[in-house]
Amino acid sequence: MFRFYQHSRSIRSTPARYALGLFASAVALVGTLVLKRVGPTPSFLFFVPAVAVAAWYGGRGPSTLTTLLSLLLIDLNFLAPGGSLALDRVEGLEIIAFIIVAVTITLTMDALHRALAIAEQQARELKVLNEEVGRSYDAEREKRHDAELLANAREDVLGLVAHDLRNPLNLITTTTELLREDDLGRDRQRELLDVAERAGRQMNRLIGDLLDTVRLQAGKFSLDLEDVPVAAIFRQTEESYRPAAEKRGVHFEEIQPGDCVVRADPLRVSQLVGNVVGNAIKFTPAQGSVKLEAAPDGDKIVFKVSDTGPGIRADDMPHLFDNFWQARTNDHRGVGLGLAIAKGVVEAHGGTIWCESKVGQGSTFFFTLPLANGSR
Repeated sequence: MFRFYQHSRSIRSTPARYALGLFASAVALVGTLVLKRVGPTPSFLFFVPAVAVAAWYGGRGPSTLTTLLSLLLIDLNFLAPGGSLALDRVEGLEIIAFIIVAVTITLTMDALHRALAIAEQQARELKVLNEEVGRSYDAEREKRHDAELLANAREDVLGLVAHDLRNPLNLITTTTELLREDDLGRDRQRELLDVAERAGRQMNRLIGDLLDTVRLQAGKFSLDLEDVPVAAIFRQTEESYRPAAEKRGVHFEEIQPGDCVVRADPLRVSQLVGNVVGNAIKFTPAQGSVKLEAAPDGDKIVFKVSDTGPGIRADDMPHLFDNFWQARTNDHRGVGLGLAIAKGVVEAHGGTIWCESKVGQGSTFFFTLPLANGSR
C-alpha cells in the first residue's frame, strides 16, 4: 500500500489529477455500456472504482469531480428518461447510496493519505534519529579510543622524557659531586665542566623539542619570515656539523645553488637543516659520506640531504616523521622528535618533505622552501 501511496504522490500537478478523474469516469462509462449489451448490469458497478481511483491518486477535488460526473453520466445513459433528473424511489435510493459510498471512499482515502504521510514523516524522523544516534555512538566510541590513545601516548611521553632527561641529569649530578673534591687539577675541572655543559645543552635541546612539538600540535607554531640567503644556511650548517662529521670519520660535502634567497624564518630553517643533517651524520658509519645540496625549482628551492648509511626499511617509511618514532624502535640515540619537528617547520613554510631510501644503499631526504620575491 505504501508503494501505491508513493505512486499517487508522483501525480502532483492539478491538471493531471483532474484529468485522471475524467479518464476514470470515461473508462467506467465504457465498461458499463459494454456489459449492459451482454446482460443486466448495475449502473454504478464501474463508477464506484472510478471514484476510488480518483480519490486515491487525485485527492478530494478530483474525487468530487468524478462523483458528480459519474452521476451525470449515469443519468444520461442509464436512467429513464435520460437527462431528465426525474427519479423513481428505487433510482433515488441508488443515487443516495452511490453518493454515500463515494463520500465514504473520498474521506477514507483522504484519511489514509494523511496517515501514510504521517507515517512517512515519522519514518524519516526515525531514520534521522537513528543516524544521529549512530553518529553519536561512533563519535563517543572514537572519543574513548582517542582518550585511550592519549593516555597511552602520555605514558609513553613521560617515560621517554624521564629516560632521556635522566642521563644528562645524572651526568650533571656526578660532575658536580666530583668538582667538590679539593685535589682536582685545572685540566680535570675543565673536563668535568665541559661534560656538565654538554649535558645541560642536551637537556635544553630535548625540552625545546618537546615544546616545539606541543606548539605544532596546538597550531601555535609561529614564524618570523625574512629573506635568507641559501649560502648563509650552508655556511652555518658547515660550521655547526662539519666538526661532528669529522669526529665520526664521515665525509661532509656541500653543493650550493648560487645566490638563491629563500623567504623563511632563519632560526627555524637552521633547526630544520640541522635536524636532517644531524640525523644523516648520526646514522652514517665511519668512512661514509653526507652530502647537502640545493637547487631552484620554479618558485621554490629543493634541499637534498643524502647519506651512505644503512637505509630505512620500506615498512618503516610511513612512520618516519611520526613523533617518538626512533624511540619506538628502541634506538636511544635520540628521542625521535627531530624529523617530526622538521616536517612541521617545512609545512609551516608551505613546503613539503619526503624521503627516498633503500636498505644498504643509504637515504636521501628532500624538502622545499619558498624562494624570496626577486630571487633567481
